[in-house]
Amino acid sequence: MKRVLTAAAALFFSAACTAESPEPGVASADAGEPTWSVACASGSAPIDGVGDLELDCLGDEAATAVGAGDKPLVIVLWASWCVPCQAEAPEVEAFYQAHGNAVDVLGVDTADTRDQGRWFAEEFAMTFPSVSDPEEAIRIGLGVPALPGVAFVNPDGTVAELVVEPGVTAESLTAAAESAFGMELS
Repeated sequence: MKRVLTAAAALFFSAACTAESPEPGVASADAGEPTWSVACASGSAPIDGVGDLELDCLGDEAATAVGAGDKPLVIVLWASWCVPCQAEAPEVEAFYQAHGNAVDVLGVDTADTRDQGRWFAEEFAMTFPSVSDPEEAIRIGLGVPALPGVAFVNPDGTVAELVVEPGVTAESLTAAAESAFGMELS
């Protein structure tokens, strides 16, 4: 079962996360080249709503097939300019550190520049892979109204659950993954 926002809530979050906002803590382009570079792995099962899609890995620019693999997949949609994404980044990283052996995590830097995305990933010490999606193909394909968003994808590519409300924590991600995938992560 998928969770969705009401139209009014979606409009509010869309307005909050689509306009450029100050980027506290995220370095600017004049600070030099970001050094963050986490390689991506391609998935083999196309994701419902997204289909066969190839995007550049944010870390090394390698072409990456966006799809599910052998483990359940948690897709995290974020951008450097999204204020709620800044608050969620440490929580997503904590979730990945705790459960990356049981589930795959793929970040999707959405409607952003590669350098700003890499600065963001570096600032928040992200160790999970991310792809660059400047055209928002994944967000649109999944039906996520605005950033941030999280999709829980089964190994066969079916979307088990969407979380489109900001404010996820490592604990809420764990609970949602356990529910969506029918597994014990704690």
